[in-house]
Amino acid sequence: MIIAAPFLTQPLQTLLPLALLLTTFGEPLPAAADDTLPARLAGHGGPIKAVTVNDDGGRALTASFDYSVILWDLVGKTGTVRARLIGHEAAVNDVAFVPSSNKAVSVSDDGSVAVWDLSDGRLIARATDTPDKVLDVAVSPNGRFAASARWDGTARVHAIADAREIARAEGHRGNVNAVAFSLDGKTLFTGCYDGKIRGFALTDDGRIDGDPTVVADNGWGINVLAPLPGASELAFGSIDGKTGVVDLLTGDVTVLSEGEHPILSLAVSPRVGWLASGSGDGHIRVFDIETGVLAEDYHDAYGPIWGLSFMPDGHRLFRAGLDDFAILWQVEPRLARDEVQSVYPRRFQRQAADDPGEVEFQRKCSVCHTLTPDGAHRAGPTLFGLFGRTAGSVEGYVYSDALKRSGIVWTEKTVGALFDDGPDVMVPGTKMPVQRLKAVERRDALVSFLKRATNPQVSTAKDNQIME
Repeated sequence: MIIAAPFLTQPLQTLLPLALLLTTFGEPLPAAADDTLPARLAGHGGPIKAVTVNDDGGRALTASFDYSVILWDLVGKTGTVRARLIGHEAAVNDVAFVPSSNKAVSVSDDGSVAVWDLSDGRLIARATDTPDKVLDVAVSPNGRFAASARWDGTARVHAIADAREIARAEGHRGNVNAVAFSLDGKTLFTGCYDGKIRGFALTDDGRIDGDPTVVADNGWGINVLAPLPGASELAFGSIDGKTGVVDLLTGDVTVLSEGEHPILSLAVSPRVGWLASGSGDGHIRVFDIETGVLAEDYHDAYGPIWGLSFMPDGHRLFRAGLDDFAILWQVEPRLARDEVQSVYPRRFQRQAADDPGEVEFQRKCSVCHTLTPDGAHRAGPTLFGLFGRTAGSVEGYVYSDALKRSGIVWTEKTVGALFDDGPDVMVPGTKMPVQRLKAVERRDALVSFLKRATNPQVSTAKDNQIME
């Protein structure tokens, strides 16, 4: 059954201000946040898909489109990169700390689940049994197991020790987008494109015990899940813009908000009792878990909000989206000038240019490549000096074995063929994302632009500025 939260039936302006709510319930307002936390975590070369802060608030992990995970010390204005974790071969979609250890688990578009040693940035193990995307990862409260949500219609349970698959949750009708462990670790919840939230009972050794139960059916697909304090409720966000809470004892669903854009992220602050949701249009809504009341609403018009994570105090959180940096937002008390820090347009969103080849570069290439000697930690190597270069030869970039063995020399002909046939056909096994240009004139314009803009002898300052 779907129940509308009471506050949804009243105009927003009739809601009590947050300060009054906190005073009414006897909780003092915290002092204004100090400036010891980084305002940004700046170090990635592509949009950030996920962010998570550890339990003591001293470190954070970010996962990016640039194929990497960064471990941060939360000091300085832009954070300090403690380790850059390289090992995935496509965008990294999610990452999680492992409780009571110095490990982390990440998942990627390349279909892999990776376990990391955070003491030295070493890749401990990586499971790569299928090429299907993995969108979400959750770690059991005891730190022994990781669950992954896969686009092959399954969720998997892995051993943290070696990434080995222990169990496979099946029976979904479509992609599995989200996973979450119950707070006691005895149930694995999955959120699926078919709109159902399922619960799978787990044995002590992480195996599935019996058939799943349908916890709730939203009709529209489930994107994200988060267990709430008290162990009897589960929050969800859906494709049709709902943020809701399932009562696991009764099956009742309380809808906290509805919108036109999908909910892409959730975060919970047990200390304050808040649930935050992030949407495709850049809204962050913070709800009081106990009452369902909307406490704060922030809008970044340059959304989406792919990742959210509260600081332990519950009054600040990091958010992630199209920017190459995660942004700290002070939820409460709100700052007098709560400025949007996102950059717009990003290099890959620019549409206007005198050169049609430049437009194609911006749309197709700039998210992964620069035109300058500095690769800027992008997903792909710099294109500076591309023509006449042997594929797989930029020093310091981690190439796939397929590309290193290809023997390709980049010329007008081979670059054109890359966009005619696609890298998956031209270099099977490469980690390059598929990009094709079917119109010959668009392909030729791009090749012409690249030949000029990547030539150290003739490239212009304007070309170099495209790297953002």
